[in-house]
Amino acid sequence: GTVNTINQAVRAARKMAEDASVQSREVCDISELMIATECGGSDATSGLAANPVVGNVSDKIVDAGGSSMMSETTEFVGAEHILARRGATPEIHDEIIKICRDLEIHLGNVNQDLRTGQPTPGNKEGGLSTIEEKSLGCIYKGGTRPIVEVVKCSHIPTKKGCIVMDTPGYDTVSVSAMAAGGCQVMLFTTGRGTPTGLGIMPVIKVTGNKHTYEHMKDNMDFDTSDVISGTKTIDQLGDALLNELLLVCNGKITKAESYGFSDVAINRMCSFI
Repeated sequence: GTVNTINQAVRAARKMAEDASVQSREVCDISELMIATECGGSDATSGLAANPVVGNVSDKIVDAGGSSMMSETTEFVGAEHILARRGATPEIHDEIIKICRDLEIHLGNVNQDLRTGQPTPGNKEGGLSTIEEKSLGCIYKGGTRPIVEVVKCSHIPTKKGCIVMDTPGYDTVSVSAMAAGGCQVMLFTTGRGTPTGLGIMPVIKVTGNKHTYEHMKDNMDFDTSDVISGTKTIDQLGDALLNELLLVCNGKITKAESYGFSDVAINRMCSFI
C-alpha cells in the first residue's frame, strides 16, 4: 500500500543519512575522477566556445589518468565518421559507427527520420542549420584523446580514459545514465540556458553565449564567451574550468544544486530523440 511504501522509504533514507553522517572526506588523486560531459539547448556558441573548452578539460583529465565520458548518440549522427577516427582500435571505430547506424534503423522502424527531425526549433533559433552542423559542435566536448571503450546506456566502464556511452538524446536520461555509469561530476554546456540538475551528481553549467550568461547568472556556473570575443584562448579557459571543476569536487555548490534541481529519467523501453 501507499502508506507502508512511504514508511519503508523513509526508514531506508534515514539509514542512508546515518551512514553518510559518519563518513569523512579522504584525499584522492585526480586520476580517480570520471567526469561526464553533456550539451543541451545548444546554439552556435556551443560548438565554437563551450564544447571546445569542455573538450580541453576532458583531455586534461584523461592525461592525468582519469576518465571522461560523452553520450547522446543522436548528437554523433552526421559526424560519427569523425568521432570514430578517435577509436583506440578498429573494433571501437566500428562500434561507434554501429551505434549511430542502429539508432537510425531503430527510429526508421517507427517512421521517424533523425536527420529531418534535428536540429530542434531552439537549436535553429540559436543558429544551427543541420544535424551535421550540430553534431560537429557536440563531439568537441569529448576532447581529442583516443576513445578506449563504448558502453551501453547506464553501464559502468571497464577501462579508464575517454569513454562513449550509447544513450538517447534526451538530456535528463543521458545525465542520469552517466551518473549510473559511475561519473562523479558533470560539465554541461548550454548556449540557450538549460537549467537541468541532478540530485546525485553535481552539474556544472557552462555557456559560450554572453547574453545567456548575463541573463541567467543564477543558473550558469561558467562563461566561455571570451573565446568568441578573442580575449582568451580555449586552453586558458580550459585551465580555469578545470579549477572550477576541482572546487566543486572539493565541496563547492553548483548553481543547480543551490536551487535543489534534481531531474531524473531512466530509459527503460526504447531509444528516442
